[in-house]
Amino acid sequence: MTLVVAGAFWNLGVLVGTLGILGGHGTAVEGLEFPAYVNVILFAAYVWIAIWTLLTFRARRSPHVFISQWYLLLALLWFPWVFSLAHLLLVVDPVQGVMQPLVQTWYSHSLGLFWFGGIGLAALYYLTSRLTGRSIAHYHLSTLGFWLLVAFGGWMGPARLVGAPVPAWVVSLSIALSFLLLVVVSIWACNLVPTLARASAAVRQDPAYRFITVSVLALLLAQTASVLLSLRGVAELLQFTFVHNAVGQLTQYGFFSMAAFGALYVLVPRITGRSWAVPSLVGFHFWSSLLGCAASVGALALAGYRQGVGLNRLPAGEGAVPMPVIEVLQGLQPYLFTHTSALVLLAAGHVAFLVNLGWTTAATCSSASPASPSLSNASKVA
Repeated sequence: MTLVVAGAFWNLGVLVGTLGILGGHGTAVEGLEFPAYVNVILFAAYVWIAIWTLLTFRARRSPHVFISQWYLLLALLWFPWVFSLAHLLLVVDPVQGVMQPLVQTWYSHSLGLFWFGGIGLAALYYLTSRLTGRSIAHYHLSTLGFWLLVAFGGWMGPARLVGAPVPAWVVSLSIALSFLLLVVVSIWACNLVPTLARASAAVRQDPAYRFITVSVLALLLAQTASVLLSLRGVAELLQFTFVHNAVGQLTQYGFFSMAAFGALYVLVPRITGRSWAVPSLVGFHFWSSLLGCAASVGALALAGYRQGVGLNRLPAGEGAVPMPVIEVLQGLQPYLFTHTSALVLLAAGHVAFLVNLGWTTAATCSSASPASPSLSNASKVA
């Protein structure tokens, strides 16, 4: 009951914050847009949830701490520190000068890598093993990947500031440490890809398995791309283009959202004790999400590359000037139209999921007893 109350307060804070932004009270700081007064509600709800989670973790039956639990604890404990410090330094008592972009990039990178990344990786490690019924391949490497991420992940944010008016050594150090992320990405690949590849043909038909597989591939591709974009030569061409939006879309939707949907397709049937009400909507949701995400990322990446080439191209001849920005943007219209169409396809998949979830929940509430086992094979794996 206490967790339900905490969740209600959190949702209340999100609602008040959204209305505050619509009312013109937003902070205009990336990742901290909610008005300052909303954070009191969110902090109280989060502390409540965190205490409940830690008590549950302490009361676990197995003394062994699995890697999925490590990543979940990382997200749980890292978020309040990163969020509160950034809120203090950027909203309550803003720092001045070059410290503002350094704090901002550190916060936005840490939020994505440790909060969303921690939750997403916890879901991937847990569901990969549970869906396939196998232990994680090369499991002994997973701990090394975790501690490398903890030790060096927070240093990688300023790599986005190539060419900015900040100390050059800070950016250079961040770029150098970013390549350690490739070691972590390699460990994730060694753990998750072989485990998923060994799944049986029946498991591969499971909707949760498909979502998790796409999430793993998106994670590996997005993190590798983010490292390559930090290189100075690459940043000179693509730093202020839609390519970064493409990587963000691949990370936020391709990795995190697909992992979240995969988890829901496992958990909802187990909680309700019945199959999804409309199985055909599950397939529609997956394919609309996959095609929509792929089209969105591809369109933004191509638009960003063409944008970078256009902004850096100098016509031949004496007194030549760069191509006007308005002409560059006009040439991107077909790509942006494709991106918009892809978002419509993603929205259609979300509506299908919402309808299926509502139908399944309504059928559970109106039934006196569970009707049938889960559609997901995950419910059959001990």
